[in-house]
Amino acid sequence: MARESPPPYQLLPGDPFNLTLGVLVASLLAACKRVPGLAPLVQWQLNAYTNWNLIFIMLRLALKQKQWDPFLAVNSVGILVGFRTAMAQGIDENMRTKIRHLGLPLSRRTFVCLDHLLHTVPPALLVSHLVRRRKRVPLLNIVYVIGLSTWFNFRQSGHLDASEIYVPHPWRRTWVSILVGCAATPPLVDALIRKERWRVLALASAMLLPYLSSSLDPRLRQRYFFEFQLQRLRKEEESRTCEDAPRSVTPGGAFRSRPTGARQVGRCNTTEL
Repeated sequence: MARESPPPYQLLPGDPFNLTLGVLVASLLAACKRVPGLAPLVQWQLNAYTNWNLIFIMLRLALKQKQWDPFLAVNSVGILVGFRTAMAQGIDENMRTKIRHLGLPLSRRTFVCLDHLLHTVPPALLVSHLVRRRKRVPLLNIVYVIGLSTWFNFRQSGHLDASEIYVPHPWRRTWVSILVGCAATPPLVDALIRKERWRVLALASAMLLPYLSSSLDPRLRQRYFFEFQLQRLRKEEESRTCEDAPRSVTPGGAFRSRPTGARQVGRCNTTEL
């Protein structure tokens, strides 16, 4: 049996999946959590997990890292089902409002098109590509995806609730959806390769359940629209506090803000609205 050649741009010998490169890229993205001088919209984009996934996909294409395809498929499916569950009942309109306040007004039609371009197209293309290649998805990729996504949340917000990064949403149901979506992707790819229609239907139905739990909750929309307004008011208050902070003259004659306490410093570094 012929031995597989190492992947392009392999950083460490004996690393057949070039995980070292992936870890390096993830670390660089994490280091961009707060970059002085960046526009709020750009800073927020760098803190979004969907964009991390897109950067990995672009890197895979640019550097021909085809061994990443199973991981990217699991990650993209998890993002898709997680986002749909999180943004059920029109909560995505709050996301559009947030993006507008960050400086990018989008019509509803444009927002929906971009939503599907960023969240629906990648998993569809990756899964179909694996099926055409008859490439199975090793179960270990589930561990990699859950490890990266949980590390992302703790690194960016300190907990699993990513409402501060995005908008208030049912984060527990979102995580259930992500876990189910990731766990279902390897058997789903197998079922598609073998053309087992009933198994495909069963797995797709299982992935749909967390979304339905959000969509059919009669109190969900009111609760999270209210929490979004509270979040906006809090951010506006923090912004006014930073603007009204006492200023002193530096030795060079320039004025600078003097926020008091570490908590105030953290608030003044906030780039979200």
